[in-house]
Parts: sequence; C-alpha cells; structure tokens
Amino acid sequence: MSFALLNLTLNARVADTEQVNRTRAQSSQLASAFRQVLDMEASLRGFVIVGRDEYLGGYRTAQAALPGILGDLRAQVARNPAGLTPEDRRSLARIDRIGALATRWQQEIAQPEINLRRTQPGAAQAIVASGRGKRIVDAIRTEVDAYGSDQTARLRAAETAAALQLRRLRWMLLGLGLFVLLASVALTLTLSQWLTRALGRLSRAAGDIAQGARGVRLPLRGVRDLQQVAGAFNTMSGQLEEAREEAARRAEALARRNADMTWLGELSDWMQAARSLEEGADVLSRALPTLLPGTRGVLKLHNASRNLLLPLVSWGGLEASYQPAEGCWALRRGETRRGGEPSFAPPCLSGADAPCFSCIPLFSHGETLGTLQLSPQEGEALPAAAQQTLPALTRQLSLALAGLRLQERLRQQTIRDPLTGLFNRRHLEEQLVQAVALAHSTAQPLSLIALDVDHFKRLNDTFGHDAGDAVLVRMGIALRDLTAQHGLATRPGGEEFTVILPGMSLDLAETLAETLRAQVAGWTLTHAGTPLGQITLSLGVAELAEHGTPATLTRVADEALYLAKRSGRNRVCRPPTADVALARA
Repeated sequence: MSFALLNLTLNARVADTEQVNRTRAQSSQLASAFRQVLDMEASLRGFVIVGRDEYLGGYRTAQAALPGILGDLRAQVARNPAGLTPEDRRSLARIDRIGALATRWQQEIAQPEINLRRTQPGAAQAIVASGRGKRIVDAIRTEVDAYGSDQTARLRAAETAAALQLRRLRWMLLGLGLFVLLASVALTLTLSQWLTRALGRLSRAAGDIAQGARGVRLPLRGVRDLQQVAGAFNTMSGQLEEAREEAARRAEALARRNADMTWLGELSDWMQAARSLEEGADVLSRALPTLLPGTRGVLKLHNASRNLLLPLVSWGGLEASYQPAEGCWALRRGETRRGGEPSFAPPCLSGADAPCFSCIPLFSHGETLGTLQLSPQEGEALPAAAQQTLPALTRQLSLALAGLRLQERLRQQTIRDPLTGLFNRRHLEEQLVQAVALAHSTAQPLSLIALDVDHFKRLNDTFGHDAGDAVLVRMGIALRDLTAQHGLATRPGGEEFTVILPGMSLDLAETLAETLRAQVAGWTLTHAGTPLGQITLSLGVAELAEHGTPATLTRVADEALYLAKRSGRNRVCRPPTADVALARA
C-alpha cells in the first residue's frame, strides 16, 4: 500500500514537472516570437532612417521565422496529453490574437513604410510619427505579458498542488506506520525524508529559476524517474540561460545600433545647418572622434584646380598634410584601400602607408570629393564599432560635402561678376551696410571710391565689345591688386566700379584713387593686334559723415564722380562741398 501511494504521488509529481516543462517551453517559445516582432520593428526603423535595403535583412528573417514559431507554440499548447483545459483554450486564443496583431502590423505599418520610404520618405516618417505601429506592438506586448501571467499562475498552482501532495503523503505514511513493525516505520520514515529532500530541492530550484537565478542545476542521483526529472530540469535551466543571454546580446546590439543611428542623424542635422565648408569642418572635428572611437584619422578634400588632397579635419594626432591626388590608389581605383591586406599596389605617395592604414574615397554624383584616411589608435585593425559605423558615415559625409560645395559655388555665382571676377551690386550693398554699421560702432573712418572708364561707349563702338570686355577684365585685375591688403572692389554694372575702404580717411582714399588713375593712364593696351589708345578713369571719393547712411555715402561718391566727369575726366574729385554732402545725408 505504501508503495502504491508513493508511486501514485511520484507519477503526479512527474506529471506536474512535465507540465512545468511544457509551460516554460511555451513561455520561451512566446518570448522568441516577441523577439522576432522586436527585430522586425528595429530593422524597419533602421530602414526608414537610413533608406538602405540591407537594413531590411533582419526584418525579412524575422518575418519568415515568426509564423513557424507561433505555429510550433500553438501545436505545443494543443498537444496536452490530458486534453485541452480552459487555460489551454485561453492560451490558444492569445496566440491567435498575437499572430493576428503581428500580421496587422506588417500589413498596415511595415509594408506601407517600406514602400513609401523608397519614394516618399516624408510619408514613411509620418506613419512612424502617427504612433499606430507602436500601439499595435504595445498590444502584442500586452498579450505576451498576459500569456506570461497565465503561465506563472499555472506554475504556482502546480507548485501548490505538489506541496499539498507532499503533505498528504506524509500523513498517510505516518498513519500506515502505526500498523507495521517498528522497522517498517523506521524504513518508511527514512524513505519519506529522502523523497522530501529530493522533491524539496526540485521545488527550491524551480523557485530560484522563477526569481531569475542562473546556473541552477540538480544532482542526477536517485531513482530513474527522479534522474529524468533532474535531467529535464537541468536541460530546461540551460536553455533558459541561453535564451536570456541571447536576448541580452540582441538588446545590446540593438541599443548600439540605435545609438549609432541617433549620432548619424544628429550629424546630418548639423551638416545641413552648416553654410560653408569651414562650418562643416567645425562640426566634423567634434563628430568624427565620437562616431569613430578608437581611431585617428584625417578628412581631405579634393582641390580640382590644383589636383591636390587638402586636409579639412584631423583627429587623434594623425599628421594632416596635403598630398597629390594622382598618388592616391584609393581614388584611382574608386574603392577602399585597407592596410595590411595583400596587394600589389605600391606605397601611397602621401607616405601614410602603415600596415593598419585605411583610405576610403569619397564620391558623389560622379564628383571626386576627397578621402577619409583612418588608422587604429591601438592594435592592427579598426575597432568593431568604427567598422560598423563607417559605411553609413562615409555615405553621409559624401552627401554633406557635396551639398556644402554646391552651396559655395552657388553663393559665389550670386555675388561675383562673371566677367571681371569682382563682387557684384548685391554683394556691394550687403557689405556696405555692414561696413557703415561697423564704422558707426567703432568710430573708425569709412571711405568710398566710385569710378568708371571714360568714353567707354566710344571704345566699344570703335574696337568692338570684345575689346571693351578686355579693358573691363584688366580693370578687375588692377582693382583686385589695389585692394589686396584693404578694401573691397566691386562692379555694380557696365563700366562702373565701386571700392569700399574701411578704416581709411578721405585723404588716404584720394591718394589711393590717384594712384589707380595714374596707373591706368599709363597703360598701353592692344586687342587683336590693334592699339586701343589711352584708357583713363574718372574717380569720385567720399567719406562717411557722422550719422550717415549707406545711401548717403553712395550718393556723395556719385556726386564726386559726376564732378570729375564735368571737370574734364581723367581725374579724382571730392564731393562739391562738405556742406552739400552733409545736407544730402
């Protein structure tokens, strides 16, 4: 009778343990399914931010694995030897809802974002900003948490039933012991205590695992059933630890990827806000050491006119010097050159050809922008974090540098006269406003020279417009030489020129104007072998009066120019009178 009762209790305990194993296996399977959902969401977020198809690799993998995981989980729940219980039916319903929510998220959120990101990035961002995808994922998380709560309750119920069975067994064995010999009582009590210790170890181990402990194992000794229970328990504990470690590794990788995307997004925002290469270099000098940790390097720009690579940003103590573009094998081949790799290429002419040296060429729309040259601060290879960030970073650098170069070219086109290379009227007006404001704030003098070429129309009519253009180009060169140390030379239009002279008094401005007049009068110019005759200038000089404005200064200088014209040309004149200039102001 004792053996029969003991065997009945042990079988019930084995059944409870198998139920525990099934429950934990189902929980692990559901956690794996939820990790697939999180992988799809993370991969989709990376694709929406960067727009590159390789970021969808995790999404495709998780999308293909999720139905199989949910199907296996449903089969495990439905394969209950004792038949489906109400708890099993509730679990099956939750699994179906999780699958439906995952399908809905793919159809309503993921696929539209993928399609829109290729053609309408703004629309894809709008779907992300709407929060619908987050709500669906939160609903999936709620179902997973509810499923886990149900499983935890079932585990606790099983442990309670096991404890109750143990108590019943003790009392029944004690009652039977009253009717047997003292030896039988002693043997029965010894066996009862031995079983209690074994099952107690199992209960304590299960409790430890439920509280998150690691490395929990049971000794494989005792009867075969207990050995099987201990072996199954140890297998389950090992699988659970592996699942936890894998989840931690994935979470760490996802956090690192999110951090990289955040830094790259911030770099893109700052580079878009920059308005010149100097401002962009200031941003990159702070960003590159952070985005490429454990490296030292230099970013060089390609100067097409001189065919040189000129350093723009350097960090980590790497020497930044110019080098001939023709000597860069990375630019010649249009591909990254990594130090230490077997290669037939001769050393780089820059001299930076250490075994750990890497050179990445930067291109955009067929234009050569420069190179990014890197080497590790320690060891023989670039750190893993830098290698992971480098592809996306180089693409972003190429786009940003191309945009800044385009801005600079467009800006020069808007402020430069294409014929003489001098600044045009728009830039003259902007700089004159700034110069007047600075002169008033610092109490420094400000003078202006207005000049034009005498009888320029007659020159054009006599020798042709090509000859007139040649004279204007020569005037541009003379004015640039004259104002190389101070002042700003401009061509507002036609044969008229204006020179802004900050910090220069009227007397000094008049001396400078006379120097220019004498220099031009001494020219002997020819065009197409034909002498053009003497070229003369009429110049008017004016100084900013107290409380004067840019318009006042311009009018006074023009008045002095008109006086020089009326006085016979080929001369320098001041305004008619100081009183007239002040009155005009």
